Amino acid sequence: MAKLPAMPDKDRESIVLCMDELLFPFCGPDDILYSRCKIDPKLYDYLNGLGFSFRSRYHFDLNDETKSLPGPDIFNPCIFILAAGGLQPETLLTHNVQCLSPYAVTADTEKYLHGTGLTGSLPDLETVKRVNSKFYSNRLLSRIGVKCYGMEVNSAVEMEAVGNTLLKRGAYLLKDPFGVSGKGNLLIDSEAMQRRIAEHLVKQERRGLRSQFLLEPLLRKEIDFSSHWFIRKSGEKDFISVQQMVNQQQNYGGSIRAEEELILQLKNVGYFDVMEKALQILADDGYHGFVCFDSMILEDGEVVPIVEINARKSMGLINAYLDKGLEIYDHTGLLTFLSLGLPEGFTFGKLLDALHVSGLLFTGKGGYGILPLSSNTLMVNHLIISRRISEGIQSNRGMPKGRLYISVVGRDDEHRRELILSLRNILADLCIKVYN
Repeated sequence: MAKLPAMPDKDRESIVLCMDELLFPFCGPDDILYSRCKIDPKLYDYLNGLGFSFRSRYHFDLNDETKSLPGPDIFNPCIFILAAGGLQPETLLTHNVQCLSPYAVTADTEKYLHGTGLTGSLPDLETVKRVNSKFYSNRLLSRIGVKCYGMEVNSAVEMEAVGNTLLKRGAYLLKDPFGVSGKGNLLIDSEAMQRRIAEHLVKQERRGLRSQFLLEPLLRKEIDFSSHWFIRKSGEKDFISVQQMVNQQQNYGGSIRAEEELILQLKNVGYFDVMEKALQILADDGYHGFVCFDSMILEDGEVVPIVEINARKSMGLINAYLDKGLEIYDHTGLLTFLSLGLPEGFTFGKLLDALHVSGLLFTGKGGYGILPLSSNTLMVNHLIISRRISEGIQSNRGMPKGRLYISVVGRDDEHRRELILSLRNILADLCIKVYN
């Protein structure tokens, strides 16, 4: 398939590989969270102390200087490829395990399942691919009889023809059918930009690649939200949560449980009736498991029930399960992240200590605060660069970047803003750069 222009970011790729740590809210005390890298022991103890009890297994300990630093060919492959490479039974994800629950089903997941005999517990790959496509969600609206905005194109020439019509009314979004979290979406606001993108696609078409994209007018949205469900193999559907999204341009910025006022508004306009029809079609098409519908409310009050479908776990779902863990404290949180640049000599323990000393660390004892969620999304690039320097390998990549994923546990929006501001001040005191 032809691809839209994108800027490669090696730091970001390493961070994404360590986001498996964020799956801990789905675990119970007897469950194993299998992550690429070892979770910082201080964070592990902290999460267990809050009641998020789980067992931990990992593939790499980047802090262990007795072992050589893994190169990209060893470190980067899908976690299921890494697990399949383990020769001893105890290194396999499925050794003495009854149920495997990955973030998403991929070709590597399916291959691993076939190799271990656990097929049937997850939907098959072809169904997952079909349901995840933005073409599927666009056509689903037509099948239900709901207004759809998207127009499918199958070549650069078609893209320009349809795009010229859309540009007469304003800017539009050019979407890769499988783009995730804004990656693979381009805002087209002029014929000149459209022409440059078309030329980029034509070059790929000449090499035998196919162009398939969805074009949507840029809608004037008021609220981004998502609803989260679980479809059982029997076809029964379980409602989990509605999450309001905080977006940064076209990219994901955070999730928080929707207020009852929004839920009531959605009920009144028939949103959940549309969801019931959509869920039934997904079940009839062979999908089962977690599913997220991204939706929006426009400035004129119109509800767009399905912007796209995520046939997998999702960030909003993680926040819903975090909130389940916080129920014992009668609190909910805002799941978000800060993109950071780390100084030399920094450790994750220093951040936890600073949060604790300042009183900003959420302890669950009737108070509020910041709940850190993952260590290696923040530390992976710093640890790799530090190890290379210690081994005499010079790095020209500058300040190592990481992401600090957090749950901001506050009384209301204003209080959460104050907590984030306090966090930014602590990060500045630690000589950490904040990029967002």
